[in-house]
Amino acid sequence: MDKADRRLVQRLAGNTAALSATQAIRVGFNALLSVVIARQLGAAGFGKYGILMAYLHIFHVTAMAGVPRLAIRRMAREVDDQLDWFHQAVVSQAMTSAGSAVVLTLLAHLLNHPPDTARALQIVALSLLPFALKSAAEIAFRAREEMGLTTLMETAAAGVQALGSIVVLLIGGEIVALAWMVLLGQVAGAITAFVLSARRRLWEDFSVDVRGAIRLCRQSLDFFFVSSSVALYSKLDVLLLAQMVSEEAVGLYNAAYLIVRVVNFVSVSYSDAAYPVLSRLFRRARGQFEALLQKSILLGTVVMLLVAVLLGAVAEPIIGLLYQDPEYADSALLLRILAPFVVIFIWNALLSSGLMAGDLQHRSVIVSGAKLGLGLVLYFTLTPWLGVRGTAIATVMAGLTGTALNYFFLSRELHPLKLRTVVGKPLMAGAVLMVALRSARSIPWPGLIAGGTLLYLSLLVGFRILSKEDIRLLGEALKPL
Repeated sequence: MDKADRRLVQRLAGNTAALSATQAIRVGFNALLSVVIARQLGAAGFGKYGILMAYLHIFHVTAMAGVPRLAIRRMAREVDDQLDWFHQAVVSQAMTSAGSAVVLTLLAHLLNHPPDTARALQIVALSLLPFALKSAAEIAFRAREEMGLTTLMETAAAGVQALGSIVVLLIGGEIVALAWMVLLGQVAGAITAFVLSARRRLWEDFSVDVRGAIRLCRQSLDFFFVSSSVALYSKLDVLLLAQMVSEEAVGLYNAAYLIVRVVNFVSVSYSDAAYPVLSRLFRRARGQFEALLQKSILLGTVVMLLVAVLLGAVAEPIIGLLYQDPEYADSALLLRILAPFVVIFIWNALLSSGLMAGDLQHRSVIVSGAKLGLGLVLYFTLTPWLGVRGTAIATVMAGLTGTALNYFFLSRELHPLKLRTVVGKPLMAGAVLMVALRSARSIPWPGLIAGGTLLYLSLLVGFRILSKEDIRLLGEALKPL
């Protein structure tokens, strides 16, 4: 690896560390809050909160309207025009957020939810307005590779929401009070975003260019279709489970999926940090683009396979430790079913980033649409048949289909991946580890984790999955974390 490549890896690692911190704060606060809600309100109350967050996640995506991906790419490539792109992003995010707030408010009246859940949805719709400013500021910070500023914004938003929510829960508040805390958190994040962006003089000569904002939204349609399909797919499980089974079933499912979501924040952070770098390399250094993408998939597979196998092996003690209630016993089985999804998730995140950085976002539209369509079929088929377990199985199967399609398009139109090296050999090591852990189930779970990790590292060396260069690269990537 030459000095230029080493600097690239170190900068990417630093950006990943900053975005990991942002995701860690968001996921950490949400995880803490979710555990408190699960213990205070029970599975049914936790299910209501899961429904609320599912709608909010979907409407965050409609509020962004695909603009962040396109705006970040253009700001990263056209440095001299960054202010103009930021101003257009602000206006476009304000317009789409206002429209999304109106739609969510209307849906709250139309959907078949209990009155308290419907009222909470109306309150959460208001939070989309301050979210617009926060989203626009994050676009600028990420394009300028000032990832640490996104951490400050997220600390303000997630911290205020989590701490306020815990207080209202302790004094007897329920889902409507929690919705007000969501709104308060977004207001805190928007204020922080404005202060940070103003200090970087991003608001100089600001003008409202409605036509430019509409044009930006129109040009972002491919990105919007991808992100909205992904968002619908990722929350379809919760929304359909609520309608087809019960809010309590949503609570049991979310108790398991919360752990998967905490793990996935690393994948999100890396793919988000890699995207602007891959976008530049695709135009300027195609060989580096291909090498970085392939190496990322290999290292991501190696790390997440270990996590997936360990989650499956110690599912019961993890669920018991977190929720401390026999009501959540069924969540352990759900966690074992969902554990492979952490590997599938990083595959999809990196392959999708590679397609978009390579100006093939229209292929991602096809992939996301297919995954969403198959997800609908699987959820409607497996959930009535197997209940909440069927929902978990459908989530994994649809995600794997998306991975296969992403790999097909990327290998055919951009760069053929060495599948045996980046996926095949790590899967062999993971299979050996899984068999070994199953035969050692009588060992206490801390011992299983420690022993399993040591065995896995030995397998990586024995199967020659990581070269000396890969180990050095991994060390440099982890150094800032």
